[in-house]
Amino acid sequence: MTTPPYLQLVVKVSKFCNLRCRYCYEYPSLGDRTAMTVPQVRTMIRHVGEWLADQPGRTADFVWHGGEPLLMPHAFYREVKRAQQEFLEPAGIPYGNSVQTNLYRLTDEDIAVIREVFDDVGVSVDLVGGQRVTVAGRQAQPRVLAHMQRLLDEGLDFGCITVLSRSTAPHVAEIHRFFEDVGLGFRLLPVYRTGYPGQQARHGLTAQEIVTALKTLTDRWLASDSSITVEPVDSYAANVVHALHGAGEQRFYDKEQGETILVVDTDGSVYSNGDAYDPALRHGDIFTESLSAMRRSPSFGEALRQSRERVRQTCTGCRYFGSCSGFFAAESTPEQRWRDPVSGLPYCGVVRPVQQYIEERLTALGLVDRVNRRLDPALLERRALG
Repeated sequence: MTTPPYLQLVVKVSKFCNLRCRYCYEYPSLGDRTAMTVPQVRTMIRHVGEWLADQPGRTADFVWHGGEPLLMPHAFYREVKRAQQEFLEPAGIPYGNSVQTNLYRLTDEDIAVIREVFDDVGVSVDLVGGQRVTVAGRQAQPRVLAHMQRLLDEGLDFGCITVLSRSTAPHVAEIHRFFEDVGLGFRLLPVYRTGYPGQQARHGLTAQEIVTALKTLTDRWLASDSSITVEPVDSYAANVVHALHGAGEQRFYDKEQGETILVVDTDGSVYSNGDAYDPALRHGDIFTESLSAMRRSPSFGEALRQSRERVRQTCTGCRYFGSCSGFFAAESTPEQRWRDPVSGLPYCGVVRPVQQYIEERLTALGLVDRVNRRLDPALLERRALG
């Protein structure tokens, strides 16, 4: 098991937002103007630097999230950059900044701070479904699309996230066609957290419905001549190809050996990706505690135990385990922990069946030896030549 090369920190800098997307798991807090302060963020970055200093080669990837993170004062992000230069660069720790924005507001100053601070921009946009609305209930889509065009005109690279919900699932092919036509990579993200009881009753999909939508996306991906990134299909296909090669380093995820994603809440609380915002599994407070101390806390120990048990129950015996690292089970949210209705045992409701489908499609295309279930180099070469 190797230590992953990066640590991604999803920083909930503020929950305040100018939209009221109906499926948003932060919905109850979108009017709350509480925000991280510069001193708090400086302490967070210092603690990250101290922890990664003992892990050579790892990168700190900060994802500034919300709410709507671009509603923070522009000076705040310039102070973020200064703190990173102060605490990370002298220690030789590579770092990056990305922002996940609804892009409903885009001013000249927003563009200036994007150029100065952020390496990547993610835009949340659904294209269909009508669930992304303003506080007054008006559709946000026309303005967001106009601002996406402005980013393109400014030469700023960005990718997009589209939420896979009951409103968008029937339109997966149209969504892919839009991003293919404009040459933008995107991620189709199933509803995976709940903000209050009953919120996702109208929006969430069953595991089988998610699989059906991702199969449609896979078919579009295989038929396309475009080179845009299409997640999660790109990642699932990479796992399948790794398994079909039958060689190479086995990949197993374990949060103790190298956690890849931490969620930092507005109050400094730190959680594993699958456990936010469970108070029983809160690692600690990054504004007052070091990350190394948090890793010794009983709550982290319990999060680790539960994560390993999910992998043991869900991934053992899977053909793809070792190519698929088990991350999807280890860091699944409660909404993603599917159980068989008869046996009550956990099962991989989405990743495994989609990866099986990808293998079936590659086999049907003549790229896999049907007897050995391995990629056939001769078939690959002939297909490439002609």
